[in-house]
This record gives sequence, structure tokens and C-alpha cells, in this order.
Amino acid sequence: MPLSRNEAETALRDISTAERASATTYGYRRASPYLVLWGVVWAVGYGVTYVRPQYTIIWPVLVALGMIASFWIGWKSDPAGKVDCRYVATLLAVFFFVMAVFAVLAPRTNAQISAFFPILVALFYSLIGIWTRGARMVFAGVVVAVLTIVGYFWFPQIFLLWMAAVGGGALILGGLWLRSA
Repeated sequence: MPLSRNEAETALRDISTAERASATTYGYRRASPYLVLWGVVWAVGYGVTYVRPQYTIIWPVLVALGMIASFWIGWKSDPAGKVDCRYVATLLAVFFFVMAVFAVLAPRTNAQISAFFPILVALFYSLIGIWTRGARMVFAGVVVAVLTIVGYFWFPQIFLLWMAAVGGGALILGGLWLRSA
């Protein structure tokens, strides 16, 4: 029995909707381990910096380890090792953007630097969510940004501890939430 034009259009629309939902879920599952990883990095980095402010040197070490672990997660999920130059170009663009912003608008306190990077990360999560139609990524980005701003202005005395618990925790919970999609 042949399909009518309306039935065919409905079927194609349903297929397109299912395809988008499947792609979004796949993207969430791929992003999940990164959020958990960086949540742990934030929890450790901000926690150590709160307890021992003189150990801020831990940040470059943690970021380097986080980047190595991120590349390993990416390689594990695609062992063929296809390197997309756009990722490297994006990292370089962000690096030079941050350097330019700091040159023009030099932070005056460690708290400003400690708030800047989570807000930048939140922006990226939100943009990824907007471009991939991933509402959960947008939500994760907004939550991280709002929690960072709340901690910065309302809890300045314990801001680093706030970011360790709330910022790191939000990323870890966000990663687990993405995994469950």
C-alpha cells in the first residue's frame, strides 16, 4: 500500500527528529567524561589553592594533566586517531584571546583570574549546546557561570572553596547527567 504525501512527509519529519535526538545523545555521551575529568581538576585545583594559597603552581600541573587526559579520552573514543586541526586551531585562538584580554584588562586579584576561566568554560559549554541543539550543555554552561558569579560576589572569603565544591561538583554532576541522556 503506497504512502500518501502527508504520511511520507510525517515519516521523514519523524526520522529527522529521531536523527537529531540520537546525535544529541551521542554528543552528550562523548562530552560526559570531559566534564567529569575537568570537574575533578577544578575540585582539586581550587581545593588545594584554598587550603594552601602558596601552592598555586598546582594549576599548570593540573591543566597539563587534564589536557593529556582529555587527549587520551579523545583517542580512546576514536582510536583511528583522526586529528581535526580545528581543535588545535580553536585551542590556539582561545589561548591568544585570553592573553589579549589579560594584556588589555589585566586582572588585579587572584579571585578575578579564578572567576574568569570558569566563566570562559561556561561560555564554551553554552555555545556547544547552542550549536548542537544540546539543551543540557547550555544548562550546564549557565549553571557553572551563575555559580561562579554567585560565589565571586556573595562568598569572596571562601570563593576558592566554593569553586572547588560547587564549580567542580557542577561539572562532575553535569558530566554524569550527560552520560545518562
